Amino acid sequence: MEKISQKISDVLGDVPVRFEVDGKEYCIYPPTLGRELILGSLKKQLNIDPERAKNEPFEEVIKLCEENKHVVLRILAYSTIRSKRDMFNEDLLKERESVLNNVDIKDLATLFFTVITNTDLQDFIKHFGLDREIENRRKIAKVRNKDHVVTFGGNSIFGGLIDFACSRYGWTMDYVVWGINLTSLQMLFYDHTDSVCLTKEEWKAAHLKGRRSRNKCR
Repeated sequence: MEKISQKISDVLGDVPVRFEVDGKEYCIYPPTLGRELILGSLKKQLNIDPERAKNEPFEEVIKLCEENKHVVLRILAYSTIRSKRDMFNEDLLKERESVLNNVDIKDLATLFFTVITNTDLQDFIKHFGLDREIENRRKIAKVRNKDHVVTFGGNSIFGGLIDFACSRYGWTMDYVVWGINLTSLQMLFYDHTDSVCLTKEEWKAAHLKGRRSRNKCR
């Protein structure tokens, strides 16, 4: 419980991981949606061995740092730069790569391990029972009477996540993509308050877990 509380505090506080290179402090910042999309594209170039990553994760990370160091350095460079404008500054990225290139391979692997093993979202989903909530939503969507109801959109990250946050909170698209850490954004999406009116027949057919009907629908 204490560990989860600390994780929540760190996510809400947007707390970075701090480290030093040659006496100068740097930070690994929590990923935003925009940063994670960039990193996701780079991670595909790493040729990660899924079996070894599962059984010997740190050894696999060291191997990646040795065999794909230029990609690892670019990922860490993006992760240690905060603003959107600076992340598109190629000179700054190369300068940061040069600094990180002097880090001992095991220390570099430790930093890289920190970037690619963020489990906060899955930990929160499990702790707060959101996996049951997600399953209940799926069951309701399956049994609900959809006469005269047509739904469009929500087929991509634009309509499924960005539009949700912009519409619900009045944020700009730029803030949603670059201004809020990804874990907070995803938690707002998965844990937002919502109510669905079901008939008795739909309620029984859905076999919902962890929820009870409180009031009759009007």
